[in-house]
Amino acid sequence: MFRESALTQDLSMPLPLFLAGVPLPEAGDTLPSMPILAATRLQLELLLQERSVDLKNMAEIILADAGATLQVLRLIGEEYAGEEERPTRIEDCIVSLTRERWHEVVCASSTSHSAPLLAEWQHCRRIAECARELARCMDGFQPEEAYLVGLLFRLGKFPRLLGWRPIGDLPRINALDAHHGEDHAVSLMLAEYWHLPAYLLSALREQAPAALPCTDSALGWAGILQNAQELAERAQASCSGAML
Repeated sequence: MFRESALTQDLSMPLPLFLAGVPLPEAGDTLPSMPILAATRLQLELLLQERSVDLKNMAEIILADAGATLQVLRLIGEEYAGEEERPTRIEDCIVSLTRERWHEVVCASSTSHSAPLLAEWQHCRRIAECARELARCMDGFQPEEAYLVGLLFRLGKFPRLLGWRPIGDLPRINALDAHHGEDHAVSLMLAEYWHLPAYLLSALREQAPAALPCTDSALGWAGILQNAQELAERAQASCSGAML
């Protein structure tokens, strides 16, 4: 599904931008729909033409695409902003959206396509899969939530990889930003503005400074994410070595 050949580029699209010094809601309003992979868009279009939709199949298609997953969660955040009973599982999100809102997902741009972005989304998916497996062995964590956290906790990198202009003088959201840099600050800003699930915000806030080890599972999301990243990097290295 993550094949660069399936993606095309539309150079006529203007680059959206983050505006330095403007209030958070106004800065967030400058952002367009998150692009999805062309293969994802095609599969969703075909599914939505059926009289009855296979919910599990649709969820798997969306979860395999970081852009599609984020777009669905953004729409849910708009629909249920501030509500405690908002859906968080992708399956629940799917059945909560109207046909018109699904049209926004399917018609989202599928033209973002740089090799670095594609590589990042592939890497995020590997991290997500590892995080899900780790959560299955730990108390207090849901595998479905761990997958989404692994998939999206690096979302602060997406604007830069999409070619959007730098954020500039971004206001810091909490003390951890000084350790994680601008990408982490952007992740927190977007997660808060888009009303992403509370467990994702918790995971972002729990991340320990990169200079400190956090392999102990007692460190919660920080431990899961660091271990998941290490496992994903080992898996990628093994695949690369096997191809040589």
